[in-house]
Amino acid sequence: MLSAFFSLEGIAFAQSPLSSISVPLPANLNTYVKDRASAIRLGKALFWDQQAGGDGQIACASCHFQAGADVRATNSLNPGKNGAFNSLTGAGGTLTPANFPIRTDDICGSQGIVCCNFIALDPTDPLARDLNTPVNDGTFFPNRQVTGRNAPSTIMAAFMVDNFWDGRAKEIFNGVSPGGKNAVPATILFNSLRGLAPKPVAISPASTASQSVGPANNPVEMSTDGRKFAQLGRKLIGRTPLALQVIASNDSVLSSVSQWPATGLSTTYAAMIRAAFQDNLHNSATLTRDGFTQMESNFSLFWGLAILLYEATLVPNQSPFDRWAAGNATAMTASQIAGFDVYQGRGRCDKCHGGTTFSGATLVGGEGDPFANIGSSLTFQDPGRMPDALGEFMVPTLRNTELTGPYFHNGHYMTLRQVVDFYNRGGDFNNAEKHSQVRSLQLTETEKVNLVAFLTALTDDRVRYERAPFDHPSLFLANSNPLPCVGATGLPVPVSTFLNADPQAR
Repeated sequence: MLSAFFSLEGIAFAQSPLSSISVPLPANLNTYVKDRASAIRLGKALFWDQQAGGDGQIACASCHFQAGADVRATNSLNPGKNGAFNSLTGAGGTLTPANFPIRTDDICGSQGIVCCNFIALDPTDPLARDLNTPVNDGTFFPNRQVTGRNAPSTIMAAFMVDNFWDGRAKEIFNGVSPGGKNAVPATILFNSLRGLAPKPVAISPASTASQSVGPANNPVEMSTDGRKFAQLGRKLIGRTPLALQVIASNDSVLSSVSQWPATGLSTTYAAMIRAAFQDNLHNSATLTRDGFTQMESNFSLFWGLAILLYEATLVPNQSPFDRWAAGNATAMTASQIAGFDVYQGRGRCDKCHGGTTFSGATLVGGEGDPFANIGSSLTFQDPGRMPDALGEFMVPTLRNTELTGPYFHNGHYMTLRQVVDFYNRGGDFNNAEKHSQVRSLQLTETEKVNLVAFLTALTDDRVRYERAPFDHPSLFLANSNPLPCVGATGLPVPVSTFLNADPQAR
C-alpha cells in the first residue's frame, strides 16, 4: 500500500490511507455468529428500528443519524452538574449560532425519551409504544430528557479499544452489558443435550457491542425506567422489523427484504436471528424461570454482535486525505496540505490524534494518547474516565469531523474554527490534570485557516452524501424534520454541518 511522504522541518514522515488497515474483529466471533452477512442485515435493522424505543420513536440511530452523530438543535441542552440551565434556551429551546461557544456548564447533548416508568409491553399497540407512567423529573418534563454528554460518532467506533466518552464500554463484550468481564452477573444461555446452561462469555475486541447494549434500556436514552433486555427481545421478535419505517428498494444491506414503497421488512427478527447466529444460542423451546425463551433471553448478545458487525462496515476510507495518502498528489488542495503540516507540527494535534485513524484510542492504526483532559470544562464538572476521575475523555477520531458538530464531550463548540481557536489558546480551564500538550500554540491566522481546511479533507464523500454503506431507512426524529430513507446511491445534495455553519466560522 502506498503512503504519502512529506517533509516537516527537515524530517520525513509517512502517512497511510485508512484502506491500509482492517477493522479488528473478535477472534472467537464464529463461536456465536453463523453467517456474517445475515448478522450485518440484522444489525442494520436493529440499529435503525425506532420500535426499540419505549415510545416507539427512538432507535440507536436517533442519536447517530448524520455521520454517526446528532446534529439536532432543539431540546438539546442538559443543565450540567449544577442542575440549572444557564444558557438562553433552557429546556426545550432551540440553539442558534449566537449560543456558541457555550460559556456555561450547560451541555449540548442528545435527547432521548420523556421520563417514564415502565409498566409492561403492549403487543397490540400499532405504534410500538410500551405501557408507561409519565414521571415529572423536575428538569426536562414534559420535554424529552437530554443526555449529559454529546453523542460521539458511531462511524469508526469499531476501531476503538473502548467506547463511550469515558471508556466504560469495554473491549471485552460479556454479551449482556457495557462493563466487560468485571460486570456481574453476565451470562448467556447455551442449548445442549442436557438443556439450557448459563455461561459467561468473553468476546474481544468488541467494544462496539459493549457500547450498543447500554442505551437500549437506558431510562434517559431509549427506554422507560425498568425495561429489561429480554423484554426488548420479546417486543421486537413479536413485531415486523422496521414496521414504522420505509427502506429504499436499493438499500445497500436490506434491499432483498425491503417492502418498498410499503414500510417494514418482509421477514421477522426471529428469522434474521436464526440465519445469523449459531443454533445453540436460540433453538431451545424451554422457557426460563422468568418465562422467557432462549432467543429472548439472549437478545442482548444478538443485539450487540449484530450491531458490531454492521458498524464494522462503516469505514470512511475514501476521503481526499486517503486519496492523497495513497499517492494522488492533487487530491488535497495546497491549503489542506499546508494544514496537514500544521497538524503534525506547530498544531501538535498528532500528540493525541495521530496515525491513520486520527485517534490514539484505536486498536490499530492510531498514535498518541487515548484519553486526555483538554481543559474544555472544570474537572469536577465531569470526572470522565473512571476510576481515574481526572476529567479525561476518549480521544475521538477526526474523520468526518466537519459533519459531527457540536464538538467535545460537552458540545460547547459549533465549528472547527472555534475548536482550533480553543486549542490555540491552550483550552478554557487550566485544570491541574490538563494534558501537557494542550497549551498556547500561537498559530498565525493563515495556519488556523489551513488547519481547518485540512480537517475538512478527512470527510469521505460517501458520508457527506449518505451513499453506501452509509445509506439508511427513514427515521422519526424528535424536534426535527423526519429523516427520509436513502438508498445505496445516496443523496443528490450533501448533508449540512451543525446549524449549517461554515467550518471556518469563528
